Amino acid sequence: MGRSQITFNKKERVKKQQQKRQQKQEKKELHKSDNNKGKALEEMFAYVDEFGNISNTPPEKKYEFKEEDLLRPTSDEDEYHHGKVSYYNNEGHYGFIRDNLTKQTVYFNDKIAGIVLRLDQHVKYKFIRTKQGNQISEVILS
Repeated sequence: MGRSQITFNKKERVKKQQQKRQQKQEKKELHKSDNNKGKALEEMFAYVDEFGNISNTPPEKKYEFKEEDLLRPTSDEDEYHHGKVSYYNNEGHYGFIRDNLTKQTVYFNDKIAGIVLRLDQHVKYKFIRTKQGNQISEVILS
């Protein structure tokens, strides 16, 4: 009786393996039919119309770029901002200045500032954008 049980389990395993192979082959054929290899570049393009909708046809009206479209807008990074030291870590000698208008914070440390700032001190500052976030470039006590 034990022996017929073993062969039954073996038959079931073989059957499952064959089903897996069949499913894998079907999946492979499905992927082959869905891929974009061999298609012309134009067939793979997607266009966006003036309303932001995606379509397969190129737009009828082309946008003519003007020179001012390519210029970057002037940033407010060149002017002084007014703020107050909202956080200061005495051990690390760094902190954050919160802008009075936008309420955004800007990182500083004593080396960059060139002076030692205190909590709740009012300052005028300029900042630059870095990978880590906004960081002061100049500070003046006000």
